[in-house]
Amino acid sequence: MKKNVLLIIMSTCILFLLSPISKANSVMPGSEDDPLVTQTYVEMRNSQLKYYVDEKLSQISQNDSGGQTTYPVFEVIETYSGQRIIAGASTELIVRSGSATAIGSASGGVLDLISGVDLQTGQNVPLNHLLLFPRDDGRGIVVGQDKTYILIKGPYEIK
Repeated sequence: MKKNVLLIIMSTCILFLLSPISKANSVMPGSEDDPLVTQTYVEMRNSQLKYYVDEKLSQISQNDSGGQTTYPVFEVIETYSGQRIIAGASTELIVRSGSATAIGSASGGVLDLISGVDLQTGQNVPLNHLLLFPRDDGRGIVVGQDKTYILIKGPYEIK
């Protein structure tokens, strides 16, 4: 009989010890009893996101110059026979009228993006072709006749 009482007491103790484990396993993930994240964490992340968005909007409004463009645009220049246009890095150029010849460098010629060729020194520049000058290494064009109109975007120097 003592054995039976002892066995019942031990069984009861084991059941009491194991019941919290079974209760923890019965909680539904994501429920109010077991949230995936805390409300404090969500509020903190929302605050950080709001600050980030406000900063970006502030930067955009500071860059806005009253409706004027803030990106590079083509400039129309009128050039005359014998003038040299020396382009800076990433300059784009289009000869709209007149004539011009390319000035290359030791690193290569002037990239004609329309034809997909490198124009070497002395080669004629076709009208209405987009030229790209990848480096600031002395590449450019020599104007062949008076009143040659050129569209240019980027740094350049007229000599």
